[in-house]
Amino acid sequence: MNAVRNVSFAYRYFGGGARNKKYQLSLWLILFSCFGTAGAAEQQQVYWAGFAFTGEQSNRTSVAPHAASSIDRRGVESLNQALTSALQSRRPAHFQVIHDQLAKLDGSTSATVLAAALDRETVSVEPIGGKYKLLAELAFQAIFFDFREMQIVASYPITLQYIDLLDARPTQQQIGAVVEKKLYGSGNSDLPQALAQALATVQLPEAAMKRMQVGVVELSDEVRTSLPLPEMALPLQGTLANEFSKLLASQTGIGLLPPSMGEAIGGAMSLRFDDQRVYTLKIPEADYLVKLRVDRVASRVLDETSVAKNLLLGAVFNIAVIEPLSGKVFFDQQLRKGATKTVPVTQAAVDVWAAQYETLLVGLDAFSSAAAGRADPKWLAAQQPGGNPLKKQISSLQELVSSCR
Repeated sequence: MNAVRNVSFAYRYFGGGARNKKYQLSLWLILFSCFGTAGAAEQQQVYWAGFAFTGEQSNRTSVAPHAASSIDRRGVESLNQALTSALQSRRPAHFQVIHDQLAKLDGSTSATVLAAALDRETVSVEPIGGKYKLLAELAFQAIFFDFREMQIVASYPITLQYIDLLDARPTQQQIGAVVEKKLYGSGNSDLPQALAQALATVQLPEAAMKRMQVGVVELSDEVRTSLPLPEMALPLQGTLANEFSKLLASQTGIGLLPPSMGEAIGGAMSLRFDDQRVYTLKIPEADYLVKLRVDRVASRVLDETSVAKNLLLGAVFNIAVIEPLSGKVFFDQQLRKGATKTVPVTQAAVDVWAAQYETLLVGLDAFSSAAAGRADPKWLAAQQPGGNPLKKQISSLQELVSSCR
């Protein structure tokens, strides 16, 4: 009888309630079949919770207007079906995703749950030589959490991007169609396949493993004044925290805790599902914190011809990796990254900030690659100071990353 009570409790949170007798019968057949199979598989079992939004319900349409509209129109059930199908077609190598059973809270099954959570949506339109460049970006997290403890285990950020050059300025309907395709589409760069790809080789951390988190992102006064709009500063910090986490996770293969920026401020994160489930998840204390300070972004004309001009772009930033408990510093240095961009003379306006931002991301990717043991010698040689002191810090950082695997 206690087992039945525990199953019913789990079902209230994960299923929402049966609406007819036929559905109730099917549910109980599934539930009773769980009793004999729990723990049979050697792989760790993870229960699929579905698609969710992070943050407050009131911010849903302002943070992700086109995505929210698409889901309201198409329905979250069809999105979950697409995500489930992709995860079944490309099963993760190191854990088993359970789609048709429910976790129990009596300790007889795993309590690890997986959700695909949407953090933000970014859309920009840039006029280029009589045409219009459309950029649409959706940022997600594959969040694993312990349902008994309501605590996050690991997070794997996923960013979907769409870029196109159009003859006319895109309408809101066209932008909505692009975002809907990124959510529901079957292409490799659409959410279902991108989620399956991101989880294909993921190994969830064990309780004894060390955990890393992007904890602080700061912008210098110089960077703040260079932004196109002053109000961009706060959301930019959250975006950079998310993107930096994604780069670190993808390059090193470790699952980071969600950044302590944006929706994760205060050591907690809210997940809101369309069937009215709302979970407030605790974010445990990180063993290692990664701090990012963006000191400077710049650009200048390198050379110019009758048909085009080349821009030289640069980003200067400081990264520190520390152990909060002891104060031990594993890495702390100012880094830099340069890039060039060719602009045709027919282009009336140039989104310089977008190019600077992209250069910064490339620099963060170079650092993440070095942390994983794949440092680019040319990038290392361009750092000041560099040489043996930098190599020693990189080596210390690589050892730290290995302890988190």
